[in-house]
Amino acid sequence: MMFLSLEIKSQTEIPSQAKNISELNEKPDFPGGIQEFYKYIRDNYQTPKVQGLAGKIYMTFIIEKDGSLSDIKVLRDIGYNTGKEAIRILQNSPKWIPGKYKGEAVRVSYSLPINIQSTEKFVEKVYTVAEVFEKPKYPGGLQNFYIDISKHFKSPEKVGLKGKLIVGFVIEKDGSVVETTILKDIGYSTGEEAMRVIKLVKKWIPGKLEDGTAVRTAYSLPITVQSAD
Repeated sequence: MMFLSLEIKSQTEIPSQAKNISELNEKPDFPGGIQEFYKYIRDNYQTPKVQGLAGKIYMTFIIEKDGSLSDIKVLRDIGYNTGKEAIRILQNSPKWIPGKYKGEAVRVSYSLPINIQSTEKFVEKVYTVAEVFEKPKYPGGLQNFYIDISKHFKSPEKVGLKGKLIVGFVIEKDGSVVETTILKDIGYSTGEEAMRVIKLVKKWIPGKLEDGTAVRTAYSLPITVQSAD
């Protein structure tokens, strides 16, 4: 009787150990260079809509012999699923040009940071006059405000023109005037002129909360216009 012995080998290839960048003769690269890789990130990464969110995500992965990415991991993220989104982007990445060791493509361990900055701008609350503990004040009082306005305002050359403009604006925490808008106009470019001159007057004393904190405050005033003719 004869016994036949067969050696069975697994058809599953065991991946070779990934090499470090320092061991290579040719480093891996993204088609077009690393700047093209970051452009790919910018064009495809879905940044969370969180005001003021910014920071770096640190990623590690393996660049396979065929240039595909595997074993993608997040070393550190900044919350709000930023790491999960980075994994998604790397999983969908175009293939890299693999690294080489002695002329042969090899698996390479790679790591890099990804900068994240939300496009959602932080907009500080604007309080109404009714909400503040101390209302904004013009140095010397409103009478001085109107005196300063009259020094700069150029009335249109329109016989008999007379009326009131209503101007709205925001008084910043430092007393400067921003976001000027005309709520009511009487025509003949009087609104544009009012917006011009209101930026030329002195800084205001800003509105304040009960604890003394200066805040941005919405304000509106009438400006009487009368033609010199």
